[in-house]
Amino acid sequence: MMRRDDRQAASDWAGWCQANPNIVSLAAGAFAGTASETLLFPLDCLKTRLQSRGGFHQSGGFRGVYKGVGTAIVAAAPASAIFFSTYETAKRSLAPLDHSNSVLGFCSIGLISSILGEMAAGVYRVPMDLVKQRQQAGQVQGLRDIAMGVRSTHGSVFFASYMASFMRDIMHSSLQFPMYEYLKLLVARWKRSSGSCEGLQTWQAATCGSVAGVISAVMTTPLDLLRTRLNLRGNLGDDAKGAQGRNLSACSLLYEEMNDVHARNGFRGFFAGVSCRAAWMGLGGFIFLGSFEFAKQHLLGTRFVTGPIVESDCPPLAAGQAAA
Repeated sequence: MMRRDDRQAASDWAGWCQANPNIVSLAAGAFAGTASETLLFPLDCLKTRLQSRGGFHQSGGFRGVYKGVGTAIVAAAPASAIFFSTYETAKRSLAPLDHSNSVLGFCSIGLISSILGEMAAGVYRVPMDLVKQRQQAGQVQGLRDIAMGVRSTHGSVFFASYMASFMRDIMHSSLQFPMYEYLKLLVARWKRSSGSCEGLQTWQAATCGSVAGVISAVMTTPLDLLRTRLNLRGNLGDDAKGAQGRNLSACSLLYEEMNDVHARNGFRGFFAGVSCRAAWMGLGGFIFLGSFEFAKQHLLGTRFVTGPIVESDCPPLAAGQAAA
């Protein structure tokens, strides 16, 4: 009797989740963001130190690679929840407008949805990332230092960092998520051609996310470098060329950073930390998107990754099969 009650409760819960997809996206996104940030934070910290103006060793080297992890977790859960709830809602809203039923239309929906998701999440993520990266580079220690550092930062530095972050995040998502959806589509079609109409396993979707993450990470490293350098400047005692006391616009700050990077290291200087970023985003794509799909599966009570790929690529089950 107890087992029957448990099954009924699980069925009711799955039904409630299916009736409230926005809540599922929020919860799954928060779980995915927290999991990926916690596990891969050291790579993110090393990448920040490699990209800093002061250099890797001056910014802390291999010491204290979990500095700022608390800020990262506080930022990751809400930002990821906002991103995925916006992303999934936009996908569901745009899907009926695609009458072509083509791969291009499918990937275009992923592109538009990812841009909208980044625009929504960036409002919260950008200031939190500024604090996190200053902790990673050893510029601030306690809450008092954080408050003083943020308060003393020139407004144009905030805005320039905001611009660089939005450009990076929108470009990254514009590359990663259409690739992610396309790779899932290829895997689903391959499974169908081999005679299987089962949906994608979580690890298969996560692998697609990992490949897409590495490619997009390498291509967006120059924008990530500019964002890091902007986040680490403008603090009291940061550097002689800081924005303190100078009326520089956000665009002027971006241009100044680009010139400084090129003058010091040439074109390859824009790819400082690319190995750490590629490893971080590759593993992060696997953990982040795998965790998202895993959480969705368990909340919805399904065995496989859900979405338009599975439903459109396989014929519906016969009545006898469905009953089984």
